[in-house]
Amino acid sequence: MVASALLLFSPSTRAGGGDEKNATVAVECTRSSALIELRIENHRRIGAVELLIIDANGRTLYHEEGKAMTGELVRMLDKGLFPKGEHQLSVKARDFSITQRFAVQ
Repeated sequence: MVASALLLFSPSTRAGGGDEKNATVAVECTRSSALIELRIENHRRIGAVELLIIDANGRTLYHEEGKAMTGELVRMLDKGLFPKGEHQLSVKARDFSITQRFAVQ
């Protein structure tokens, strides 16, 4: 519970997680920046990947499907397109499926 409170109220939010030992997803949403950085890393080529960001009400705010030919995928998104509050990023690929929460302030 304390970690989620820090995630919501800190001026700089950096969340990372992974349900596979060789894959990580990190979201960096800094209050002073106009961008949200999504970074996905895997121990081998990611391949087909789906990115989905939903808000607390379940509305889809961002959806992307594509193919990453390397083990790293980085996306920079305009923070102005997202309402303030807590959101959830879901990343699905061949080797992993990871969900990560983050907050836009």
